[in-house]
Amino acid sequence: MSRFFTPLRAWKLYDWADSAFVTTVVAAVLPAYFAGVVCGGGEAGFEVLGSRIGGSPTSLWGYAVGAAAALVAVLSPVLGAVADAGGRRKLFLGVFAAGGMAASAALSLAGPGMVAFTLAMLAVGEVGFAGAQVFYNSLLVGITPPEGRDRASAGGFAWGYLGGGILLAVNLLMIRKPGLFGLEDAAAASRASFLSVAAWWALFSLPLFATVPEGAGRIPARSALREGLTALGATLRALPRQRNLLLFLTAFLLYNDGIQTVILMAAVFGKAEMGLDTGDLVAALLLTQAVGVPGSMLYGRAASRFGAKKSIMAGILAYMAIVLAASRMRTAGEFTALACAVGVFQGGLQAISRSMYSRLIPAGLAAEYFGLFSVSSRFASILGPLMFAVVRDMTGSARLSILATLVLFAAGGSVLAAVREEGG
Repeated sequence: MSRFFTPLRAWKLYDWADSAFVTTVVAAVLPAYFAGVVCGGGEAGFEVLGSRIGGSPTSLWGYAVGAAAALVAVLSPVLGAVADAGGRRKLFLGVFAAGGMAASAALSLAGPGMVAFTLAMLAVGEVGFAGAQVFYNSLLVGITPPEGRDRASAGGFAWGYLGGGILLAVNLLMIRKPGLFGLEDAAAASRASFLSVAAWWALFSLPLFATVPEGAGRIPARSALREGLTALGATLRALPRQRNLLLFLTAFLLYNDGIQTVILMAAVFGKAEMGLDTGDLVAALLLTQAVGVPGSMLYGRAASRFGAKKSIMAGILAYMAIVLAASRMRTAGEFTALACAVGVFQGGLQAISRSMYSRLIPAGLAAEYFGLFSVSSRFASILGPLMFAVVRDMTGSARLSILATLVLFAAGGSVLAAVREEGG
């Protein structure tokens, strides 16, 4: 396999593999299926320890992804430190990815009224996807030098957009023409699409495990845990003295909070609040994937020319304009146009953030510091969706929830302005 895949190509191919979970499960098909089929198009709920939890599909979705993000935020720095000490990055990546694949396959069993099951599998899948990303990101340090990471990171996102987009196109055809695939209707096609995600993710992950170097040597698991926790404690104590790094992590938490809220809430908003057709939603998000491929690559080139910080600032300003427009959208055409705009900036903004961070961290502690990076990313995935859900429940207006994300982008840009590039 190494004859066909260099370590860098194999690393990028994993983005191709796991992006199917984001596009089909998180962003496109499952939100519409959850709102329209599982919840029946209206308010829904379930029993937990004798208490009933209920609300709009939009609110329930927000609470579920927020809870999953909280769990990953707690686990990531500990697992990252252990992986650094024991040289087990690919092992942890494989364990979390396998959990995400299993949850994706299990979603094919979800049906009308199975609210708790669907949300639980969504949460397990999110934990698997995000947990694996900690170790996937950390492998970047070992396969390319610092000066090549902007383009490498952007290239990974571009491959992710392409791979996730290809499978999403197949899933859209399945939903629009279920008979071509021997399926009964669009609901059956949606369930089959969740199985396709698990298979896609598993198949295209194989080159990474075969060719990407691990990095550090192995030590016994118990020693790795002890040394990893010791190293994590030292890192957390040292972080307040690393002002530049701390500022970047804070800025990333804030503006990425806004990005994650757009990703996680867009489709369920379109289905539950705007009443858009599932096919229209999937088509709009497929366009996001298509635009994201050249968008990510161009963003990587722009960062190499103008600097990562300036490129991130430009993306934050663009997102603020998108959010303002989204609060006023009424039609499927407007939803599609904004999805296209998001595709231009989404992948590039996240890719350049990842590569800029990789140049700020100390040498030899990639997984540990990317664990902290994931904490920042996951806390972003907690606050934004929860804020969206709470504002929706308190005001009855999801459009006010959209506007609330402006605060996150503005605050993130303000903190980023104080960050110096190249480890100041």
